[in-house]
Amino acid sequence: MGTCPFCKHQWTYKEKVLGYSLKPRTRIKCPECKSYIEPSTLTIIYDYIAILLVAAFVFVLIPIWHLSINVSITLSALLLIAYLFLFLPFTLRFKKYDYNIKKR
Repeated sequence: MGTCPFCKHQWTYKEKVLGYSLKPRTRIKCPECKSYIEPSTLTIIYDYIAILLVAAFVFVLIPIWHLSINVSITLSALLLIAYLFLFLPFTLRFKKYDYNIKKR
């Protein structure tokens, strides 16, 4: 879970939240060896599924429940916080990709 494929550095929860969850990008630097690493394909698939589920709750289920506006906003904020601070850090895995770029 969150191990650098180059130096085998085990990412801490804080590094995953500050380095990946709050600043999503396609590749990030390992804090130990400073090499660029990318999230695995499975991590990206989990990410898309989670985003779709959060969006379904916020845009479909919460309006159907006819809750007050304060409860709806609070529930939406809690879902977003749970996604950023619980789901993303615990499903993050890295993989070393070889793109086989031919040199001319």
